Amino acid sequence: MPALTFSKWSPGGNTTLLFPDAGQRPAEQARLASLALDSSMLGGEQAGFVNLSQHKLRMAGGEFCVNASRAVGALLAYTAQYSGPEQGVLDGIAPRSEQKTEAAAPAEHPVRLDEIQVSGWQTPVRLRTRGSAPLWQVEALLRLPEYSITTIEKGAHLVRLPGICHLLLGGATHPLPDDCHAVAAQLRQQHGLEAEPAAGVIWWRECQGLLDMLPLVHVRDAGTTFLENACGSGALALALCLARAGTRRTFSIMQPGGSALDVRLFAESGLDMAGIDGPVSLVARGKVWLPDPDSRPGLTQKLASSLSPNLS
Repeated sequence: MPALTFSKWSPGGNTTLLFPDAGQRPAEQARLASLALDSSMLGGEQAGFVNLSQHKLRMAGGEFCVNASRAVGALLAYTAQYSGPEQGVLDGIAPRSEQKTEAAAPAEHPVRLDEIQVSGWQTPVRLRTRGSAPLWQVEALLRLPEYSITTIEKGAHLVRLPGICHLLLGGATHPLPDDCHAVAAQLRQQHGLEAEPAAGVIWWRECQGLLDMLPLVHVRDAGTTFLENACGSGALALALCLARAGTRRTFSIMQPGGSALDVRLFAESGLDMAGIDGPVSLVARGKVWLPDPDSRPGLTQKLASSLSPNLS
């Protein structure tokens, strides 16, 4: 029965499990994540493995994720502010003798700047973190790579980013269906997205100048499909798609979880950049004892059907 230390975060409602990266192989990370994300265990919408000392995040499916990156910014700030006796043990970053107590946390929490490497994204992700436990505001700053926006049909656009792609369906011509999961699965197959590390289908609309979106994201190797309460890369994809039609460069996009993600597109030192900003809250942290798949036949069948056979 594997035991993992964890922290659970809510970046705008997109519940994210973060585990210490103990050198597990990708297939093992995907398997552990599938177990932990099960509603009978920790639950959540996605999972990642973090090496805090090296400032690296690998998502369980090797995909790219903006919101999990933002959660790591909050984790780094939390670790710096509150190094209680159990914190290093939970995060696997320092022996007990090197840690401070929570009483020693500073009274003021200035803006914290970090840089991390994230799976699926070729350049470092910069994180600008404000606030203190249990609630922060974290902006992920990305150097925009080459990306493509393809018009599929009226009101439907496919945005391909490194590590993830999104099919955007505008509400005027593509209203929300009764069965999002079935329609999304059909669209992924229709447009050849099953082989992508992660693929989102996003229904969005604009009403009286206000934007909102509903993202359904499938992660291939982790074998997960969730109607997410927030999607940072999806918000970025929507902003990029809308920006190409005019001069607008800032967007506030309401997420299903009830908070907005603010996206800004800008230039820095001659490079195209994007910032995705929003709240991140700490939900829980501790240790989880995961079942052996063989001890739960239903879960074994679920994992066997969801995990890709070519994982290594």
